[in-house]
Amino acid sequence: MTHQAPTLYDQIGADFIRQCLTVFYERAFVDGIIGHFFFEKDRLHITEQQIDFATAMLGGPRRYRGKPLAGAHANLNIRRPHFMRRQVLMAEVLDELGLASDLRDAWLALEENLRAVVSRG
Repeated sequence: MTHQAPTLYDQIGADFIRQCLTVFYERAFVDGIIGHFFFEKDRLHITEQQIDFATAMLGGPRRYRGKPLAGAHANLNIRRPHFMRRQVLMAEVLDELGLASDLRDAWLALEENLRAVVSRG
């Protein structure tokens, strides 16, 4: 019998992922640099979609049924500084909630891999 290494999802846990993304979007919606992307958007809906997306990205159950990333972000004109601000906010939340640095870095690396899909530059 072969044993698979635990996924990031297994190591982080569903409840922690939910907590992180809930706190992250509470901050992102009012952030002075990226908050405008969320003007008149439904924070709870976006949070739930991102929980599903992150769950799958981190190796958990694939429940994300939203739009493909490129299409969902195509008209937003997200630039590198916007994406980097998102990364800073996410790192702050992960740190504040006590995620181990190796797991934080692995999560942020997966997010970084999405930069070319959601931003222009």
